[in-house]
Amino acid sequence: MTHQINKAIIVCLLSGFCAIVSVSQSPAPAQQGSPQQATPAQQQPAQPQQKRTIFESATVLRATTRLVVLDVVATNNKGEAITDLKKEDFSVMEDGKLQEVAVFSFQHPARAGTAPLELIAMPLPANVFTNVLRFNVNTALSVILLDALNTTTLNQAQAREAMLKYLAKIPAGQPVAVFTLGSKLQMVQDFTTDPSELKKVISNLKIQRSPVQDSPTGNQEQILPSGIFEQMTPQMQQQVMQFEQERVSFQTDIRVQMTLSAVGALARTLAGYPGRKNLIWISETFPLNINPNTTLSGDIFASARNYAPQIAQTAQYLTDAQVAVYPVDARGLAGPAVFQASTMGQDKFGRPMGRNPGLMSQGLSDESEQLQASHSTMQEVAERTGGKAFYNSNDLEGAIGKSIEDGSTYYTVAYYPANKEWNGKFRRINVKVNRSGVKLRNRLGYYGVDPKTAGTLDAKQQGIALGDALNPGMPISTGLRFEARVLPPSEKSQNKVVVDFIVDPHGISFELKADGTENARVEFVVQAYTSSGKALQPETAAIEYALPADAFKKVMQNGVRTQKVFDLAPGDYFLRLAVRDTQSGLIGTTNGKVSVAQGAGVPAAGKSEDKK
Repeated sequence: MTHQINKAIIVCLLSGFCAIVSVSQSPAPAQQGSPQQATPAQQQPAQPQQKRTIFESATVLRATTRLVVLDVVATNNKGEAITDLKKEDFSVMEDGKLQEVAVFSFQHPARAGTAPLELIAMPLPANVFTNVLRFNVNTALSVILLDALNTTTLNQAQAREAMLKYLAKIPAGQPVAVFTLGSKLQMVQDFTTDPSELKKVISNLKIQRSPVQDSPTGNQEQILPSGIFEQMTPQMQQQVMQFEQERVSFQTDIRVQMTLSAVGALARTLAGYPGRKNLIWISETFPLNINPNTTLSGDIFASARNYAPQIAQTAQYLTDAQVAVYPVDARGLAGPAVFQASTMGQDKFGRPMGRNPGLMSQGLSDESEQLQASHSTMQEVAERTGGKAFYNSNDLEGAIGKSIEDGSTYYTVAYYPANKEWNGKFRRINVKVNRSGVKLRNRLGYYGVDPKTAGTLDAKQQGIALGDALNPGMPISTGLRFEARVLPPSEKSQNKVVVDFIVDPHGISFELKADGTENARVEFVVQAYTSSGKALQPETAAIEYALPADAFKKVMQNGVRTQKVFDLAPGDYFLRLAVRDTQSGLIGTTNGKVSVAQGAGVPAAGKSEDKK
């Protein structure tokens, strides 16, 4: 990474934005082939007829460098924010070795007279689509995720009421967005500082029954009628119990996969926003581990699970996007389910617990273990991302408010690691201040992966991430910012659909080679869906750039460009457009559309072309 880019990163972190890039709407010269090797002549853009500023390069740049960025929350013993610490008050240790702080700033809610969230007036020309942010941000952003996938219908209603109570007294100027997670992740309210808009959205939310939760209503559901289990032979009883345990474990596998996929998508959605983002995750979550039942015979470890590696990987996505998670247990402080009237004094196998103290004792033990396991997940995610977990309290309203307040005042501390050996191992970070009575909270650390090759280490995982990003049901990703102009078939394009991509170059991890060229590899994808929702074969191009200094300078001024030309049959299409930096793994997506008139397209999809 060049010195100029590193310098730009520091400016971004201190000011919240970088230089604006001007790009034109003129199509670039064409060349076929995929993957493609960019030459200096091909990278020189045509002279624009009209320039329009569309890109503001933000702190996502840090993900492509060795700069480690920490958001540090400092409070006193009462939990109140400490606001007068200086750079010299901090010391940062990585694996026990002192690091030199390169960047330091103090972030706090926007002062009076400063708009915390300003809508950017950016009218787009016809047929142009973008994932460039709609807002200028002058304060920390908060995202509330109402998790119906892992939360019973009873507790969803309780969480909604707590949200409405909080919104009745939310501080002025606090930007909040609302997402829900049911069968899919959905944004129901973009960032707004208008409490009335938030109240309307929360009031209209429908309670969702989780398709993959064991007891989605909150009431224990019996799997056998009363008295049947006792009539079975001991061997059959063991088989039924073991089958049920494996079923619950498999069901939990699905919940974990769906949840972490959605949280990863949220990280990609928030990646382009500068500064800290606070994710208030209202949920009952899922267990960090599932332990085998040693009372059962057979392969007791078939149902054992450990989700810690998947959680750690998702936490890394969140910290890369500067997202701190504040899990809030939607259950509040609830009594044991075995004493609920709905159980009728029976366990899920229909056995009466009143006549068998051992069954009641085992039920209480299992429930306590499950509760502790879900709280462990909350604590793990919070600690890894620098947030705070709230559980064992009926004050859901207060937990939501404290989460937003806690994450709005913080210090940004960044350093270049002294350890240059990028072996992929976890590096633990410890931050201290030279003042007594100060409590600090920040993420635990990071994995020492070379940022230049981060996106190529796990091709399978990166493929899954790109596949998720191309899903039209997922929110758009902002890790790489770009515009795309989509033109329907015409005589000029030889009856082909034309998509012109222009990407903000500041988010791409160019690497300076020994020959003096700046190198990068970028994937461009157009995923078309028919009006009935059928996904067509995606149109892709993988382009390799090797730019001398003069061509690199022009690219940084005019954007990274390519053109995708392909056939579509007549009809109306929804398009998911994506760009991915294969070295860093950063992804940008946006939605587009195109209509192909009768006689303008082709009967069936044909060959595509890639032009630059």
